[in-house]
Amino acid sequence: MPRPRGTGSLYQRKESTVWWIKYHRNGSYFRESTRTADKRKATRILSQRLAEISTGSFVGPAHERITVGELADSLFRDYRINGRKTLDDVQTRWRLHLEPFFGSRRVLEVTSDLIARYVDQRQLEKAQNATINREMAALKRMFRIGMYSTPPKVLRLPKFPKLTEDNIRKGFLEDAQYEKLIGYCPDAWFRTLSKWGGPTAGESASSST
Repeated sequence: MPRPRGTGSLYQRKESTVWWIKYHRNGSYFRESTRTADKRKATRILSQRLAEISTGSFVGPAHERITVGELADSLFRDYRINGRKTLDDVQTRWRLHLEPFFGSRRVLEVTSDLIARYVDQRQLEKAQNATINREMAALKRMFRIGMYSTPPKVLRLPKFPKLTEDNIRKGFLEDAQYEKLIGYCPDAWFRTLSKWGGPTAGESASSST
């Protein structure tokens, strides 16, 4: 028995037991696999789509599959096009920290709460607030580029926190730390200058005479 007009339809393709659904929104038709051979489950999926359309929360199956990794690709392309010198830096931040947490997640999954969980994790890893802020700035730019792409890959921006940064340096190098630092200096003249012309270990540069 056919479904009433405006309530979509279910069908199976030849040589397949999987149910597909068909529905329309604003004159555009959508076809989507339910990935199930259970007709009752397929009917529930169709009902869910129709409910999303009626409440204005429908985004479409294609948009639901977009991942944060795709947004990162768009960010890197934007950096290359505009000749940004910080491309290597933002790629490193993505590869080491952002990608393991966000990379495979769908854009729709990224909420303000999820971002707060990432910040909490990074702080537990002893990352400085300034470092986390740079990572948040990169992630936020990814989402902004996605929002203004055609068609849009992002429909809403979650909240990206900006942490207080403490740039005041505290404490001085101990003798062992100072000697180790000098050992990394590649040029002999710089090592000599640092050892005899600079402040001694345990003293600040401002207190040397």
